[in-house]
Amino acid sequence: MKPVFIEENWMHDLKNEIQGQEANDPPKEYDVRAYSFERLDVWNRSIDLVEWIYDITASFPGEEKFILTAQIRRSAISVPSNIAEGVHRRSNKDKIHFLNIAYSSLIELLTQIIIGKRLGFIDEELYVEGRKKIQAITAMIQGLSRAFSK
Repeated sequence: MKPVFIEENWMHDLKNEIQGQEANDPPKEYDVRAYSFERLDVWNRSIDLVEWIYDITASFPGEEKFILTAQIRRSAISVPSNIAEGVHRRSNKDKIHFLNIAYSSLIELLTQIIIGKRLGFIDEELYVEGRKKIQAITAMIQGLSRAFSK
């Protein structure tokens, strides 16, 4: 699968937000997607991944609730959280730093999914689906990082 990086208007919008509005100015009007990260395909896909993770970990054994289940969910939640925080940082160096954290959380999540599969908590079909989701998001994060590196 070819990595997908869709350059959206969010970068231009973010630049305008930073330059054209004072920090204390209230938003002009309420918008359900008021922040630029909410318009990012990679952020939306990572939110979808969190929901998927919650669905599959709901069937994990009860004794795993505070161990593997909690760790998998934390790793998944870390991805969109760090993408959002990163794109709203002022310097490109900071943006890339938080995107690297999001990427690392995905690799951690993949490892935990492998463990879940090997322990018999995740079947082959869900495992393959999870790998594909993670692979797509990591490719998008890498593309976004490259965009900030220029």
